[in-house]
Amino acid sequence: MNETRMEINPYDYIEYFVGPTANIVSMDKNGRLNVMALLWKQIGELWHEPIITIAVSPSRYTFTLLTEGVREYTINIPSKKIMNSIEITGSLSGRDIDKFEKANLETIPGEKTQVPTLKDSLLSYECEIVHETESGNMAPHHLFFGRILKAYASKEILEKKN
Repeated sequence: MNETRMEINPYDYIEYFVGPTANIVSMDKNGRLNVMALLWKQIGELWHEPIITIAVSPSRYTFTLLTEGVREYTINIPSKKIMNSIEITGSLSGRDIDKFEKANLETIPGEKTQVPTLKDSLLSYECEIVHETESGNMAPHHLFFGRILKAYASKEILEKKN
C-alpha cells in the first residue's frame, strides 16, 4: 500500500468523484500506457458489483487501447497538485506524445490490475472491463463498464474527515 493513500469502499467519498474531470489510464498489449481526460463517468452498481461506466469516443486513442489492449482501466480524480494535467491529457493525443512526461504525472503500480493509478490523485479506482455497448443516439461514444476491483482515497481526503 502506498503511504499517501488508503484502500476504501468504492462508494466512500463519492462527493469527490461526482463532477470533476478525471484522468483515465489505459494500456496497450505491450505495456505502453496512455492517459486521457475523462468527464463522462458514472459510479454505481451492475449485477450486484460496484461499477464505473465511462463514455469514450471511438476516435480516441484510449478507445483503441480499451478495445484492443489490456481490458482494464484506472480512474483517477486529480488533486490540486495535478489538476493542471487535465489540460494536457485532454488536448493532446497519446498516439503522438507521452502525456505522462508532458504533464509530469507519476504512476503507482496496480494491485489488482496491470494498469497503474496516478500518484497525487484524490481518488483512484482499479477497474476491469466487464461489458461494453454503443451509447445510442445521445452521442457517438462507446460505453465501457468497469468492475471496481480496488478503490483508494488520498490521505488528504481522509485527514479532512477526521
